[in-house]
Amino acid sequence: MKAWRLRSPPTLFTMSGCIGPGHGLSMVEIEQNGAMTTATAFDRNPQLVVPRRFKRNAPQVLAMAPSADTGLWLLQYMAERIGIPDLAGLDILDFGCGSRFAEAITTHDIPLRSYVGIDVYKEMIEFLTQNVNDDRLSFHHVNARNPKYNKSGDPLIPETVLPIGDKRFDVICMFSVITHQLPHDAQAIFAILRRHVKESGFLFFSASLGEGDFGYREHDPEKPTELSVYSKDLLNELLEREKWRVVSIEPESPRDLPILDSILCVPA
Repeated sequence: MKAWRLRSPPTLFTMSGCIGPGHGLSMVEIEQNGAMTTATAFDRNPQLVVPRRFKRNAPQVLAMAPSADTGLWLLQYMAERIGIPDLAGLDILDFGCGSRFAEAITTHDIPLRSYVGIDVYKEMIEFLTQNVNDDRLSFHHVNARNPKYNKSGDPLIPETVLPIGDKRFDVICMFSVITHQLPHDAQAIFAILRRHVKESGFLFFSASLGEGDFGYREHDPEKPTELSVYSKDLLNELLEREKWRVVSIEPESPRDLPILDSILCVPA
């Protein structure tokens, strides 16, 4: 297997993987026997063009690189944290999915068995369902209340049922989800997701962590869940209550990647 990387990734960030068949063309750099050469790679689904209104990442993240590329880097970083070379053969649940990883997976033919995306943004979910041309991917809407993103939704409780039956996953991820949750909502999410992880599986998510024993606070009290900040002790307590065990915590922006503090957990 060759090591490959997109042009202009974050500092020192090298990808590994295979280039799959598709319809479009893009230029990549191939590393083989220590030498870098330029080659043409095939894109699986280049016709997927996501409207700007469905891209909710921070402006500085959107300016960093195309969403398909930042999504690729983050999925590879998640695999690295888990300790695997890639996501091949795995079932992935992305809670609060947005559109970035759909772009990444289809554009770069990222190897995985299945990807299920769940989000409160109904119009975006409908768009992805209608326009993603990849049988491995599926998308579902949940009308969950959130002070920032969905004020009129239904309150989250531990008993909330996701529209995916009793399916369990190898990896459950949340990028920029707990960063916008009140503590009782965060705990409800951890409880809900615990029912959908395989006993050998993982939970990987980002959060904003602060030093000290303050528990929880808002970065801007006038804008609830604009950026919800947790102490490590409180976050660990919420996870333990719902039978998760923290394996590792890493600080924000590893190798300039667009991610806040990140937490890897396994079922307890």
